[in-house]
Amino acid sequence: MENVDNLIGNSKSMKDFMGNTYYYDCLGCEIGKKNIIPPGGIVYEDESFVLAGDPEIPLKGFLIISAKQHKNSLIEFTANEQHNLIDIVNKSIMVLKKLGITNELTLVQEERSKHFHMWIFPNQEWMTEKFGKGVAYVRDICEYARKNTTEDEKREIINTIEKIKVEYNK
Repeated sequence: MENVDNLIGNSKSMKDFMGNTYYYDCLGCEIGKKNIIPPGGIVYEDESFVLAGDPEIPLKGFLIISAKQHKNSLIEFTANEQHNLIDIVNKSIMVLKKLGITNELTLVQEERSKHFHMWIFPNQEWMTEKFGKGVAYVRDICEYARKNTTEDEKREIINTIEKIKVEYNK
């Protein structure tokens, strides 16, 4: 993430992988309010969560579930919200596999973030060949993608988000 102090005070800035710059206090809140729309748009939303592609890391099929409310732990959600979250995860996995984007996924959620979000990270063959398998390589893969993804690949990622939207919302 490209965070820098700016003239808005304690706010941060973020440049998405298509080059759009956004200023925010809490990225998750701004995505939940639709003040920031990740490249490709929102795949799905309900009263508690937003599902979209990662705005900063250009990886085909990399999805993020963000809470609409400013919470940082799974235990802060109601039982119904927790069930909805699992439904979103399950459906996302099924869609990514059905579209042939990945056969394996890594789910990441850590409470160190100030706003709840969960990564649905597609493990792809090139990642294993270049970096290996497992959560230990996720940051390296993200950094590689940020630095090496071509404009054509970025457009393909957005096209993939469109396909995911169609399949997810059937």
